[in-house]
This record gives sequence, structure tokens and C-alpha cells, in this order.
Amino acid sequence: MSEIKQRVTQLHKKYELGFGISFFTFLLISAFITMTTYGIQPGYLWEALEYTKTNWILLGLNFLPPCMLLGTVWFLTQRLFYSAAFVGLLFQSISFINTMKVIYRDDPLVPKDIALYREAIAAVEGYGLKLDWPAIGIIVGSFVFFLVLGWITKHKPIDVGIRTMVTVLLCFAMSAAFNGWYASRDLYFSIEKSDGNNMVSVYEDLGVTYCFLYQFNAYPIDEPETFDKNEAEAWAETPVEAVVPETKPHIIFIMSEAFYDIPNHALMASANVDTLANFKAIVSSDRTISGDIVVPNFGGGTANTEFDVMTGMQTNMISESGPSAFRIVHKDTVSVARLLENQGYQSFFLHPGDSWFYNRQNVYRMFGMEDQIFIDAFAPEDFKGDNMAWVKDDACADVLIEEFERRLEESDEPIFSYVTTIQNHTAYNINKYGNYNIPWVWTKVRLTEYMAQEYLAVYLEGLRDADAMLGKVTSYFDSIDEPVILAFFGDHLPNLGADYLTYRQLGLPVGETDTIEHTLNTYSPPFLVWANQAAIDTTEFLTMKEQLEMGQEEYMSANYLGSTVLQLVGFSGLDPYFDFLNEAREVLPVIWKGNYVLNDGTFTSKLNKNQERILNQLRNWEYYKLKYETVE
Repeated sequence: MSEIKQRVTQLHKKYELGFGISFFTFLLISAFITMTTYGIQPGYLWEALEYTKTNWILLGLNFLPPCMLLGTVWFLTQRLFYSAAFVGLLFQSISFINTMKVIYRDDPLVPKDIALYREAIAAVEGYGLKLDWPAIGIIVGSFVFFLVLGWITKHKPIDVGIRTMVTVLLCFAMSAAFNGWYASRDLYFSIEKSDGNNMVSVYEDLGVTYCFLYQFNAYPIDEPETFDKNEAEAWAETPVEAVVPETKPHIIFIMSEAFYDIPNHALMASANVDTLANFKAIVSSDRTISGDIVVPNFGGGTANTEFDVMTGMQTNMISESGPSAFRIVHKDTVSVARLLENQGYQSFFLHPGDSWFYNRQNVYRMFGMEDQIFIDAFAPEDFKGDNMAWVKDDACADVLIEEFERRLEESDEPIFSYVTTIQNHTAYNINKYGNYNIPWVWTKVRLTEYMAQEYLAVYLEGLRDADAMLGKVTSYFDSIDEPVILAFFGDHLPNLGADYLTYRQLGLPVGETDTIEHTLNTYSPPFLVWANQAAIDTTEFLTMKEQLEMGQEEYMSANYLGSTVLQLVGFSGLDPYFDFLNEAREVLPVIWKGNYVLNDGTFTSKLNKNQERILNQLRNWEYYKLKYETVE
């Protein structure tokens, strides 16, 4: 035993390294940490490195953080290998946690997840985790290896002045890089990605280290100048008493991709078929309220409209940087679905697209909708055309009806469903549906550019199918004895060519900013809220419609739609914020980036003191909800 102790003593700090060897070793260790971090992330290491051949800057962006941090800790402590153990453990662990999150949530690790470690631990307990033991072996093995090397080696002392100067310079360099390269949206978007919409794919292409650091600044939440946490907390804790209708109808939201009543604004014929026959008939019914909603984006940003409608918050109030709203949702959030669930509703989300797109599968869980249906529920015959690109709205209607009927048989609980269609998604090129024959379109105003004609014809083909879907679901709901309230609306206007090509050719004021009204036109798809006959017979819908003086020309921001539907059904007092939304709608029905529509229909950019108070309360409350509110 004494011999072993003597041998150990002999090894301890036996080898002394000069600065030259130490610096070379420092570079090797930095490269090792970079490669192992790449290796632990999802996908194959060789594929990630192959991708960097045409994007050499990525190697530097992933190499610099461990290199600079390792150098800082080394010069601060004069312990290179102990520093390597710490820095390697940090970056390798981030990569490992990212991999596990991708496997079980199909969503990469972002900095805001760190603050949710308690929720993560609770979630882990619900999974039968299968650990990546090779990755764990790399992490533990390299950690122990560097500790051993640190124990048996020593370094020649470095002058304290040099150490201090280098440490300060490295800290300055790290700060500059973090606020420069790693915060640059221009740099991020300039780097080619195999699929920029799939964040898992982006992390694999660009490297977990670079992507994780970029996410620190990617989706900021701007604090309003007038924000007072105590005041907002008092609003949120305002006692409310729930008012619940005697009959709880089923509530269905259908957000139709790029649904816009363009035939109502530009005279045209399309294969001698009224493109919006069902929509027009339903809007004219006394069982309907209708109008336009003002959404965050033009030609895209579908999930932002979902966020606004479901949460009552406005995407455009999150940050001036124009975030993707679903990317700032990292915790359970009050939503229409969650409020209805508290009132005994069962809910399901339906979208005939990929679950990872916009991170929907995780965001809707945080909205309170665990039951979700995505593209894998659809068969090959459910796609339009022979290129298998887009699931038909008709097939989406069939699945909605099937799932609705199944839940009716299995439970007496009322149903809430949010449906996001996909068929009429951009782009509107003639081969969108493969070899499918697209009927041509005739317009009163002659279109002088061929592409404007093409975009319009392809778009109207999808619009006809969306209108047919509306007709199918309303006919079905009118045929049953169950009360149903349907909200049907577009997520944004379609992008019909660069610089609003088709709109300009048709003479429509879309894309124009000469007046507030024209500015808002670009962001105003139609909506309707309709009650089937059973709901008319058994609910307070018509009474509430008359009481709220709502008709066919309503105009409101999208974040009011969810609370408006709840109010029309007869719910109130479910949540103080949603009650406030209905009050705010009476004063400022439209709020969009400094442009407003008042309750008398006036378009303005100036508000009086009361209107300004309402606006500030909305902004401050939203910030509180995003940053501080917790959901039991």
C-alpha cells in the first residue's frame, strides 16, 4: 500500500510544461472540445463537417467560444487541464442536452430553457429516457482524462501582469463576439441552410454552439417604458367570477391558409364558378358575425396569427425585431384552449403539416392541447395533385369530422378544436400540384404580366377548395343535434408575386402605405363566427350578438378574436386578461404598429389619454405574461 502511495506521490505534478507546449496543447484541446461538441449533437459528425466545406465560417463560429473561454479560465487559474475539464464539460453537456431534447421533443435547446429546469426535470420523469451512452462516455471520459492530466502536470508560472492583460483582452473579445457575430441576424441569415424553417436541421447544419449562442439574442422580448411589475401583477391577480353558459357548445376554430376574399375586391370569373359561394352565403346569414381581422404579417407568419388568436397577445408587441411568436413560448401559457379545458372541454389541434414546423407540437402543449394530429394522419390520396406536396382542405375537413365524431362517442365533454389548414400555402406557381390542370382566370382588369395571371389562377384554385371545405363542415354541423360555434378566418393575405405584383395589376390597395386604411388592408384577411342551428336553439349566441351589436362589418385585431368568441358563447370571468381584452376591443378594436382604428371606425395614429392608457395596459400586461406569469 505504501508503495502505491509512493508511486502516486511521484506522479503528482511530475511533468512541467513550458508555455510553448502549453499553448499548442491549448489549441489542440479547443479543437477537441469543438469536435466532440459536434459529435454529440444529433446527426453524423461527418455530415456536419461536410456541410462546413462550403461554409468555413461555421468552423470558426463553433471553435471560438470554447477556445476563448478555455483561454480565459486558463490564464485566470494557470491550470490548463483543469480548465479544459470544466470548459469541455460545459460545451459537451449543452450538446448532450440539446440532443436529448431533440429526441424527445423534436426541438433544440435554447437559452430560455435553462430557466425552465424544474419543468424539464418534471417532464423527464414522464419519459422512459434512453440515454446516449457513447455521448456520456465521451463527456465523462474526457472530463476524467483532463483532471488526471491536470493532477500529474504543472506549468511554468506566467507573469501576473501578462495574465491579467490577456484575461481582460479575452473577456473583451468574448463580449464583442457575443454582441457582434453571435447576435447578428444578417450573419445568421447569410449562412446557407438545408432547411431554414426546421430548427433541428438548422442546429445540425450550423452547429449547436453557434446556434445556442445566437438564440440568446434571436427572439428578444422588449420591456415597455411604462412597465411596472407590481402593477401588472395586481391586474393578473384581480379576482374574477366565472360566468358559464347553461349549454356549452362545441367550439371549432379553422384558420384557413392564406384565405382572402379577393374576388369580393376585384371583379373576376373563375371557370364560371363562384369562388366564395359558401363563404358569401354564411356571411349573409343572421347566424353569423363577420368582418376582417388585422394580423401580424403579410404573405407568411402563420404561427404569429395562431399566437395572437389563442393567447390574446399581439406578436407585434413582443419586440421591434419582428419575432416568430412561437419561438418565445417556453412555458405553459394561458390560452383559449386552457381556459376552456378548465370549463370541462376536451381539445385537439389539427394540422396536415409537419409537427416540427414553427415548433407547433411543443407550443400547443404549452397552450394546453396535448392531443395533436399532424401530417402522418393523412394517406397518399389525401394530397392534391400527383406531387404529394399539399394535403387537400377537403381531406382536412374529413379528418376534422371523423375526430369530432369519435370524441362525441367517447365522452360527454364539449369539444374545442383548433385547425390550421395548409393546402393554399405559397408559392402559387402553375406546377404547385404537379400535373394537375389549373383552370384559368378572367378578370375585369386586364393583367399585363403573365406571372400575375398564373399566381392568381393557382391561388384561386386553392381558395375554391377552402370555400368548399367551409361548406362541407358547416353542412355537417348543421345536420347534427350538437350545438357548434365555428370561427373561420384567414391567417394572412397571400403573397401573389414580388412587390405585390398581382395586387398592383388588379388595382387593389394592398402593399400601399399612403394611408392608415391602405396600410391595414395589407394585413386584413376575413373572418366569420357562425352558429349551427342547434346552437341557435340552445345557446345565448343570438342574444350576445345583439347585446354586443355585432354584424357583418366587424373590424378587430386578431388577438381579440379568441376572447370575442368566448364572449359570444356566453363565457366571462374565466381570466382577468381575457376580460380586459373585451373591454379594450370596445375602445381600440384595431392596434397595429402605431396604426389604430377607433370604435367609431376612425383610422388614426394619435390616441387620447384613455386610449393611450388602454394601449399601455395591453403592452405591459402582455410583457408580464411573457416574462413572469405562471400557469397552475
